[in-house]
Amino acid sequence: MAKSVLVIGGGPAGLSAARALGRLGVPTILVEKDGQLGGNPIKNHYHTLIPRKLKPSQVIGPYIKEVESNPNIKVLLNTELTACEGEAGSFKVTLSNGEKHEVGAIIVATGFEHFDPRRKGELGYGLYPDVITNLELERMFSQEGRLYRPSNGQLPKRVAFVFCVGSRDRQLGVTNVHCCRYGCALSGLQGMEIREHYPDVDVFCYYMDVRTYGTWEYPFYWAPQEKYGVRYVRGRIAEITYSPADGRLRVKHEDTIVQRPSEVPMDLVVLVLGMEPSPGTKKVAKILGLAQDPDSQFLIPSDESGSNIISNKPGIFIAGACKGPIDIESSFSEGEAAAAEAAAFIGAKVTV
Repeated sequence: MAKSVLVIGGGPAGLSAARALGRLGVPTILVEKDGQLGGNPIKNHYHTLIPRKLKPSQVIGPYIKEVESNPNIKVLLNTELTACEGEAGSFKVTLSNGEKHEVGAIIVATGFEHFDPRRKGELGYGLYPDVITNLELERMFSQEGRLYRPSNGQLPKRVAFVFCVGSRDRQLGVTNVHCCRYGCALSGLQGMEIREHYPDVDVFCYYMDVRTYGTWEYPFYWAPQEKYGVRYVRGRIAEITYSPADGRLRVKHEDTIVQRPSEVPMDLVVLVLGMEPSPGTKKVAKILGLAQDPDSQFLIPSDESGSNIISNKPGIFIAGACKGPIDIESSFSEGEAAAAEAAAFIGAKVTV
C-alpha cells in the first residue's frame, strides 16, 4: 500500500483536500492544469464571493499560502494526469510533465466551467458589446473598479440581469437541465453592489423563478429589493436586439405575471451563466473510469455508499464542483471530507 495521495485540481476543493492531508502529515501531490492555484475564482477574477461577501484573496488566499508552504505537499502547476494503471492502494500515475508516481489513493477535484453563452444566439452575446456575462461584470468590478458600457465607456442608466443562461434549459437538451445554484444569489449581490455605488442606475432581474438556497433567501433575494430597489421581473427572454435609433439594447420577453409580451430598452445586459463539467473533469473520468451522470456528465458517487465523496472506483474520491454545482464553502468541506477518506483508506499514520 503506497502511503501518498494524488489530488487532481487546485481549486477550492482540491486546495482544501491537499491542505488537510498536509496537516495530517500525508505525502501529497497536487496537480493543477493552469499556471496558478485557486480555480475559477482566481482565474476569472471574481470580485466578491457569496455568501460572506469576502474577496477571493481573503477566502482562498490562506489555503494557497498554506499548501504552497507545507513540505508534505508537492505542487505541480501546468500539469495534468495523462494515464493511470494499477489498482487501489497502488495506482501508478503518469503526469503531463513526464513524472511517474505510485500513490495509494486519488482525490478528483477538477471543478467546472461556465456555460458558453454563444450557444444561445438569441441573447446577442458576441454580437452586441453591451451584452456581457456575470464573469465579465465581476472582472469589471475587481480589475477596473467601475461600471460602464463596453460600447462607449459610459455609465449605463438601466442594467438587466438574465437568469439561467445555460441552466434549466430544455432547448439545450438534457445536458443543461440542472440548476447552477449560485446565479440567483450572485445576481442579487451584484445588483446591490451596482445600486450602492450608482444609486441612479436602475437594475432589473429577469427570472423564471428564484432559487436562493437555505439562509441565502433574505440577503440575496429580499434585501436587493427592499433595501436597494432592485426590480425582479418574472418572465422568459425571447430575444435581445439592438436599436440603432438610440444606441440601446432591447430585451424582448414574456412577462408571465401580467401574461403579455414586452420589449424594454436597456443599456447593459448581464447574462448569468450556468455551470458545466470542466474539460478536465471529462478527461479524468475517462482515464480513471469514473461514473458520470448520463445527462449532465458530472461525476457521480458510488451506488454502494451513502457518501457522495466515494466514487465507483475503490481508492478514488471525488469532491467539489466536478460532481455538480456547489458553493465554495461546501467545496472546502467536501475537500476535507475526501482527505479524511483518503487518509483512512491508505492507513496513514497521522502526525499532528
